[in-house]
Amino acid sequence: MPSDRTLWQALIRESEQAPSVLLPRIEPHPASWVVGLLGTGLGLWSTRSAALPERDWLGWLALLMVLAGMLMWALWRRQGVGWRLDFDQRRLAPEGESGAPASIDGPGWRLVCVGGSKRRSLALEFRHDDGGRPLRVLQTRAGADRREHELVSRLADVIARRLAVPREGLSF
Repeated sequence: MPSDRTLWQALIRESEQAPSVLLPRIEPHPASWVVGLLGTGLGLWSTRSAALPERDWLGWLALLMVLAGMLMWALWRRQGVGWRLDFDQRRLAPEGESGAPASIDGPGWRLVCVGGSKRRSLALEFRHDDGGRPLRVLQTRAGADRREHELVSRLADVIARRLAVPREGLSF
């Protein structure tokens, strides 16, 4: 799976000075699922119809569609989906996903770098002292390497410094 190092490096540079940044949700484009499932369906249909005149050709097409879906899943990411962090207004707002905007103004907020919900992933969460549910705004892909984790840790440092909130959790 390709590395997201260039994405994290660009996000660090942008976070150092931009008035707002999009903390992206790293996930495959949904079209990869569609192509892969259509290929699987075509393959199943073509193997069940013995009288189909182009059965062999359809089987190869189905296999190519499944392989294309797998390649798309590994390489093609959704764009413009995640959390928009406005440094000046100290506000987080979802873009392209569900969630309620949150204001991180006032005391009690902190940025925490934790292990993600995927194998070998790292996540950034905003937490408040009132004990409410953490707001996960970023998570690396599964299987991210140590260099990517170091970059996300640096990103957490930059965000915490710009917002003047404590930064806790994993540090690389």
